[in-house]
Amino acid sequence: MTGDFLCCQRQTNAGTDRGKRKSAAYGPHVGGLSFTITVFPLRPRELHSFSATGLRQGWASVSPNVLAVSQPHEARPSNNKAAVVVSLLAVLAVGAVLLSPLLTYPLGRDQGVFATVADVMQRGGMPYKDAWDTKPPGIFYVFWLSFRLFGRSEMAPRLLDLLWMLATAVAVWALARRLLSSWAGVAAGLILTFRYVTHGYYWHTTQCDGFAALPLTLAALALVAAEERKSPRWAAASGALVAVAIGFKFTLGIFLVLPLVAIGTSSAESIRPRLARAAACLAGCAGVLLLVGALMWRAGALKPMVETLFVWDSQYARVEVSGLQQHNTLQEIARFLIGDPLRLLFPIGLLAIVGATDLAVRPESGRMRWFVPAWALAMTAQIWVQGRYYSYHWLPVLPPLAILAAQGLRSAALLPARASKQWVERAVSVGGIFALCAFLAFAYWSFLKFPIRHLMGRVPRETYLRGFDAATQTDFSLLEDRKVADWLQEHTDATDAVFVWGFESLVYFLAGRPPASRFIHNLPLIAHWSPPEWRAELVRDIEDRRPLYILVVRNDAQPWLAGRWDDSASQLAQYPELAAVLKQHYALRESIEDFDIWEHREGGAQASDPIPQSIRE
Repeated sequence: MTGDFLCCQRQTNAGTDRGKRKSAAYGPHVGGLSFTITVFPLRPRELHSFSATGLRQGWASVSPNVLAVSQPHEARPSNNKAAVVVSLLAVLAVGAVLLSPLLTYPLGRDQGVFATVADVMQRGGMPYKDAWDTKPPGIFYVFWLSFRLFGRSEMAPRLLDLLWMLATAVAVWALARRLLSSWAGVAAGLILTFRYVTHGYYWHTTQCDGFAALPLTLAALALVAAEERKSPRWAAASGALVAVAIGFKFTLGIFLVLPLVAIGTSSAESIRPRLARAAACLAGCAGVLLLVGALMWRAGALKPMVETLFVWDSQYARVEVSGLQQHNTLQEIARFLIGDPLRLLFPIGLLAIVGATDLAVRPESGRMRWFVPAWALAMTAQIWVQGRYYSYHWLPVLPPLAILAAQGLRSAALLPARASKQWVERAVSVGGIFALCAFLAFAYWSFLKFPIRHLMGRVPRETYLRGFDAATQTDFSLLEDRKVADWLQEHTDATDAVFVWGFESLVYFLAGRPPASRFIHNLPLIAHWSPPEWRAELVRDIEDRRPLYILVVRNDAQPWLAGRWDDSASQLAQYPELAAVLKQHYALRESIEDFDIWEHREGGAQASDPIPQSIRE
């Protein structure tokens, strides 16, 4: 059959029709779940007519066969090179257009921390040792790479984020193409880019969790190759890629369970080759992690990294604050599926549910039909472990969600085949896909019309930036940080060190001024579980470095971080050593919004070395 739509060719003899009805018995069950789902035009890999002798082959060719590794003849995508190139270019071109609003986003508070650490790295420093933060090292090296590739600017990390997500979309395209079909690969890749750019504004993009999606998707591809070829090398590659994802966030290590389950359930072979692949997978993961540890040790940053990520973070994960809203896991999952706060993305979530159900219920889907739903569940589980349910924590769920949504489209496209003639099926499919695209285009515009207008030059930059403060209305003000950074640039030289007592690390980056201490924000200094040596270290840094200006931030209370409801200015009362230095050596020069700017009485000292003396020793 040569039709463009996933439908079953009706036969004229009654025997074949009875066979078709029997083989499609699962269809009404899917229809009960998704009678409102828009159908999607898909070109199957090979459509066999449903003859008495070819019933099983025909059903397998139009069913979502996830076991490409054990039944390759039933799951091969099109080998037409022109079609492959066209589908890949479609994912890249349309995906780039969908992701283009990312280039307009400024850096938020989190991105300001990452950029400041990357700045210190460009001056010869190292994470944790010379610039402190709670995140694993991967995100800092990504920001450092963006500055090396595209120059030091706010757009550089955003541009790398766009290219990185395009690479992730290509990986999702390749995986869905291998597991489902050629057109399902295109659908999955585009759904991923669409869902990423509409997932959240500037705060929730260019984050650790989003960058981790690429190595996780590549790990899934390596797993499929390992199971298809029974290859320990590919299993090792899968484990190594999981380790790369762990370098962005430790909780993503839960993905390592999936290749081990896949290997363990490969009952068609003896235990020895399975053990070899499992050992290779674990060795690949351990090897990369040991390599990272060795590099950090060589740079003198291993000890502070361990103190931060394994000692300090373990206490940070247990922070509970009375008075804050408690999260309900099921409610958070529902909010994610409908695309809250936009709530216009529910077709993607609904299609993903249909796709997951289809894979789970239909035995023809193959031995590994559990894999993509389990991948999504594993990523959801790691969010539950974190317990905070920040919007960007859901970003690793997007690749399996996109594949499941593409599978949901394939399942829905099967429904009209039993009750309608072919032209009706095609009309419904075409109408359905246009209706779905129109609805999602409306959702896209509703969420991103302001960035799109700015991208087209219709909204001035200053007006555009004011919109972010108006939209968020939190303790963080993008405009205030930029105003203070401009003031510092006017009143300091590029080598003058400054210090910000607060959680406004973005000021360092925007001003282009080196921090006077490795504590680029005050979270590790106000947490009750932090070692007292860190406070003494900061005082030594201030005395040695003599920053020209110290900025004290007001109205920046963040109880969800350190369990405290007071702001940074009030916290100085519990830090008499720092308060004494401020009183003895500094005088209040100016106040800009929530920033009090204290100037050194003797004019400070220039930063001949970007690393504080106490750290160098």
